[in-house]
Amino acid sequence: MKDRKVDIDQMMIDEWRQLGFYYDFDDRLSVNQWRFYGSKQGLLNFVKLLGDYVNNKNNDQFSEHEHYGPYMYLKIITLENQCVINENAIGGTIEDLKRLRNLLADKIEKSLPGQTFSIDKDFGEDNTVTAKFFVMAKDFDPVTMDELIMSGRQKIVNEQNIK
Repeated sequence: MKDRKVDIDQMMIDEWRQLGFYYDFDDRLSVNQWRFYGSKQGLLNFVKLLGDYVNNKNNDQFSEHEHYGPYMYLKIITLENQCVINENAIGGTIEDLKRLRNLLADKIEKSLPGQTFSIDKDFGEDNTVTAKFFVMAKDFDPVTMDELIMSGRQKIVNEQNIK
């Protein structure tokens, strides 16, 4: 039986579109930040992810976590007594994460395309990183923000790894 070739690029494109928003971590700025780009509906998918996370009883235990997106480096984690955004994760108690979900939903609802907002000390005093949200147009495609896919460099990497 012949092995079927998997189109890794298309898988990544599909994952970004299913996620509904694009994220990255930018450590080049004087204030490190997680950056999230999406239409209002796309950013509300992040709110839904948080809702799904806090409603999953398996995540009640400390150190439980989930990774999201094609590169899997966005991590939500349950912490015992700290609510924080840092370079590794967005974390807190289940109640903290519920509060974050509600805070985000409210800010997204009040935002218009072209606007930005940040989450920082309004979530956690120990944050070493901010989360900045860019509200994009209704027809925004998160794939367009992925430089590796758009430049074709991801395809080159994938082809080299298949050999």
